Amino acid sequence: MKVPPLSLGRKLTLVILSFSALMLSVVFFSVISLGREYMQRVYSITGENTRNILSSVDSAFSGAMVIADLLSSDESLQRSLAMLKDGGDEASLEESRGRILARISSTPSSSSFIVDISLLTGSGDIHYGSGLGLSPIAIEEASGMARESGGAAVWVGSDEGSIYLVRTIRRLEFLSLDELASLFIRIDAAGLIESIRADMSNAGIGLALAYSGRLLYSDYPEGVLPPTLDAAVWDADGVRCFVYRGTLPESGFSYVDLVPAESAFGSLLIRIAGTLLLLILIPSAYLLVLRFMLRRIISRVNALKERMDAFENGSYKEGGTIGGHDEIADLNRRFDSMVKGYRKAENDSYNRLLMLKDSKIRMLTEQINPHFLYNVLDSIYWLSQKYQAEDIASMSCSLASLFRAAVSSEDIVPLSRELELVASFVSIQQTRFTGLIDYSADVPGTLMQTLVPKFSIQPLVENAVKHSVEELGVATTISVRCFNREESAVVEVSNTGSSFPEDIAAQIAEGRIRSSSGRIGLKNIDERLRLLFGEDKGLEFMNVEGAAIVSFTVPWRSDAQGNSGR
Repeated sequence: MKVPPLSLGRKLTLVILSFSALMLSVVFFSVISLGREYMQRVYSITGENTRNILSSVDSAFSGAMVIADLLSSDESLQRSLAMLKDGGDEASLEESRGRILARISSTPSSSSFIVDISLLTGSGDIHYGSGLGLSPIAIEEASGMARESGGAAVWVGSDEGSIYLVRTIRRLEFLSLDELASLFIRIDAAGLIESIRADMSNAGIGLALAYSGRLLYSDYPEGVLPPTLDAAVWDADGVRCFVYRGTLPESGFSYVDLVPAESAFGSLLIRIAGTLLLLILIPSAYLLVLRFMLRRIISRVNALKERMDAFENGSYKEGGTIGGHDEIADLNRRFDSMVKGYRKAENDSYNRLLMLKDSKIRMLTEQINPHFLYNVLDSIYWLSQKYQAEDIASMSCSLASLFRAAVSSEDIVPLSRELELVASFVSIQQTRFTGLIDYSADVPGTLMQTLVPKFSIQPLVENAVKHSVEELGVATTISVRCFNREESAVVEVSNTGSSFPEDIAAQIAEGRIRSSSGRIGLKNIDERLRLLFGEDKGLEFMNVEGAAIVSFTVPWRSDAQGNSGR
């Protein structure tokens, strides 16, 4: 079963739908790819934000370490602690406690989250702030770790969200290094972290701080354990989170932070869904508009096709127009112009056929008198031969040849035949004007079978004789030359002793020259050439170095072409 060909509209619609589907596929996969890349970038940016948050936390811990160093090396505090350790009366001991409290209360703090500074001595505890908040057992364990650290600070955590810096203060006088007190600096880590995260857009759900393998702080939700694997994404109680690990540069704390991925790019999926919806709606609207435009274009193309079909069927009528200024309207205008040109050519061809028909009728009508004259001239020729009048015999023979050509029904003859007529005419004129006419013909043998209108060269030669020898009485040299020019043959007749008027071509075009006027047959030859070979094939005139030259162009025929047509 033969499938009918698709119409132009269906082809265009199919192409557009295929292109739209391809573009949607490309965009869909591009969005997915960009989503993955966006997630990676969000992970990186969120990690940077986490490091910024923890750097603020780290500064509070480093501030506590500075306070511990200041208090441990303070001379006034050393003396007061030494007096408490060495003992004395109650008044001096109370005075020492006052000086110690005044000193720790005047210690500058770089963080408002350092909520308590306490000194634990053998003579009692001295603290400034909200208190330790540790059990006696926890205090004893922390003090023991501080003693074992050899004077270095240790960090301990608590269940209430505080982190403690613990350090043993030793006597520096005489480098005795005996223990004077245990220093506890309490930092509200939960409040510090909550305060910093409140200003951040990617608040985490869990942060764990550890030091030397000890967990100092953790705000993971109940039942959620810190991730132990080195994973970038982790599900915390059903919440997908980014996992960040690292070490704080100043305090040396290691941390594990969980940031919900949804908080980092929660609107991304909504945006992707909205983008895909737009990518569906916009092409759909575009296709509707395009369908309307295509239907309009196809209807105008069909209208032009109907006009062409009407022209082919012979029912074409002028006046039908296709509006607009686009290519289809331009095609319609060009088609109208083509139809007008075709009809003009058709009319010209019809008129040309009528003219040829009329000329044949006139030729048949006028054959009677030339035929009678030809018989008379033939009789004169035989009488001249009888009485040995060679000049009369030659003229009679040449004139008879001319009349014979005039009587023939041929309208187009080979160039060789036309040259024979020219030779007969020149022979008669040379007898009339002895010694005044010098004639030559230069024609290649390959051009001899080229077809030219009958009596197209002879009148040009006759015109040369008339305007030089007859009118002026001067000798003339007449030359007939023929040569190739591209795919045409050029016939050129030149003579000395006369020249053409500068406006000779305009006189012929405007009808100011008649066949009976001084320029014999020029208008007749020009019209015949244009009718037979085209409007651009008329006579051409020029005056060059004392010679008048007239030429015309005809289609070229080789000897082989001429022989094959015989």
